[in-house]
Amino acid sequence: MDTISTSLFDGVTQEEYARMTECFKTTLKSHRKGEEVAMPSNRVGVVHRGKISVMKTDESGVRTIFEQLSEGGVFGAMLGIADADANFFLVAEEDCEVLYVDYDHIMKRCPNACTYHSTIVRNLVRLMAEKTQALSEHLEILSRRTTRDKLLAYFRLLAAKNRSPYFTLPFSQTSLADYICVDRSAMLRELAAMRREGIVEIDRRNIKLNRARPL
Repeated sequence: MDTISTSLFDGVTQEEYARMTECFKTTLKSHRKGEEVAMPSNRVGVVHRGKISVMKTDESGVRTIFEQLSEGGVFGAMLGIADADANFFLVAEEDCEVLYVDYDHIMKRCPNACTYHSTIVRNLVRLMAEKTQALSEHLEILSRRTTRDKLLAYFRLLAAKNRSPYFTLPFSQTSLADYICVDRSAMLRELAAMRREGIVEIDRRNIKLNRARPL
């Protein structure tokens, strides 16, 4: 099996990775586009190929995208999403493959004293902190009262992470509406108004954020 480029395996060599797939009893599963992917309660999922969205529906059936995972993305109940909450679910945005690693095999003391064991545990703890930070950023965006303020908060976040006023949206405009939890038609009207006012320049998913009033 080819090595997956993911922060969960940072510091793990190719040889160690090959041994790890045996030691951790990993499995590789394929999912078709549009298929719901089960949230693993006692395993960690790593996207080997394709994209998966972490979503939630409210009482009215309105869905919100919490995160979109591409190759190397990591998910699982152990990473901050409770499998007991049936409103959370995963959807394959395209045909994909996921490597599943048993959580117990990661955390238990390895009888073979594998050096990569402690490396992966440290990486897992770091990932949990990163997931918490990402959730905090998302909640900050959702806390904004208007569609424009939500868009600007998200665009400024992407620009800051890219260290440039130029950035590319990680998903489609339809998914963007789900991510900031607004009506798609209303969002598109607001984006058009922001273009007319010179606040943003948009070329499909490529955006340049110009100066705008502070939030």
